[in-house]
Order: sequence, then C-alpha cells, then structure tokens
Amino acid sequence: MLAFVDESGHPHPNDPNPWSVLAACCFSETESRRIAGRIHALKRDVLQRENMEMKGLNLLNRSVYKNRMDRVAFVEEFFNTLLDLEVVIFAIVIERPSAPPQSDDTFLPFYFQYLIERIHLLADERGEMATTLFDGNGGNFGGLSRKFNSFLYRSSQGQSYTRITDAPFFVDSDITAGIQIADMVASVIRQYQQEELYKGVPSGDPYLWSIRRYYRMIEQKTVDLTTPTGEERRGIYRYLDH
Repeated sequence: MLAFVDESGHPHPNDPNPWSVLAACCFSETESRRIAGRIHALKRDVLQRENMEMKGLNLLNRSVYKNRMDRVAFVEEFFNTLLDLEVVIFAIVIERPSAPPQSDDTFLPFYFQYLIERIHLLADERGEMATTLFDGNGGNFGGLSRKFNSFLYRSSQGQSYTRITDAPFFVDSDITAGIQIADMVASVIRQYQQEELYKGVPSGDPYLWSIRRYYRMIEQKTVDLTTPTGEERRGIYRYLDH
C-alpha cells in the first residue's frame, strides 16, 4: 500500500492559517498506475495541460471561482473522479498552536504520529505493508526523514507499527498524482474547518457551498478504524490546542 502525505497550512504560531491539515491519500500499489492515468487524462481533457501540477493553493480559491471557469470545471471533475477511485483518505486537523512545536531532532510531531497510526491500522486490516511518501526531501519539517526513523525504532509506539516500511520516500509533487490528491484534499478540509462550514454555509456564497460539497465527497473516501485495544480512530480527526 502507498500512503501519499501532504499538508495545507502549518501548525506554528506564526502561520497565518488558524487551522492546518495533514492529509494522506492511501491506495494499493496495483492501483497506482490506473489512478495516475485518470488524473493525467483529466488534466488533458479538461484543461489541455497534461503537465500541470494540481495544487489547492492555485485551484481552490475565490479568485478562481470568479474568473477561471475552466479551472472550476476541472475541480468539479476531479472530485467526481475521486469518488470513483480506490483510495482511502485520512486527515489530522490541527488548531494553530500557542507555542512553537518541540524542536528535538529526533521527535516526530504528534500529528504525523496520529496519521501514521491510521495508515498502519488500514495496512494491518488489509494484510499489507505501507510505504509513506512525502513531497520534497528528507530535510523538510526540520529533518522528517531522521525523525520518522527515530520514531519507528526508538519509541514503543513506533515499534508496534509493523506494517509501516522502515523509511519514508520523498517525491516531486510536480509529477506525483498521489501527492497532488493529498494536497487538494488537505486544502478543502482546512477551508471547511476555518469557515466553520459544519455549522452551515452563508446564503449567496457559491464558493463555500462548493467547498462544503467537496468536503462531503472526501468524507465518503475516509474510514474510521479501531485499535487492537478497542479505541476508535476517526478518519478525519480534529486536534484542539487547549
């Protein structure tokens, strides 16, 4: 199983976003070629831009919805296609912290730990090994590669995640469909949370209506899991800094 991980916003006191999201898009290796092909064809058929990088920052904003109907059509087709793909989505939604995160070179931030636990549980349920893939390089997030390895081998929790392969991979989001899917998903979930769309949508705001509709589609692609001790792990989990 492959688990592509990306974020929208970043959990730090100086981040302009009051919420950030770390999302994972998981699918079987046997589905990888088909999923990448579907995304490639979508870019070609709707935008005539096969090599365009699909990013929430460039596609999921009010300016696009006012001025770029071609991109709106693409986003609509993307989320309709997502419903048809054999993927599972997980996300950790983090309130902006009041203090900087722990900076220990060997400490894997809790939101990564939460996400990895869900990936492990899904892989264990399927009887597969899970490989995690991140955008960028091992130096991201203050040395994610080193922190990931330390977590797996130096903590009892990490050692119990026997379905997670021993080292993450770092890939180029420009050409990696799984990372691009995770990016789009994270952007929708963050905006849904920031705009408090779980309370409803302001009348006469078609953009936020679209964000809520996309969120409902994402919900259909996530699963809640249970640990061996019977504790529930929500597919989309919200963490509050208080």
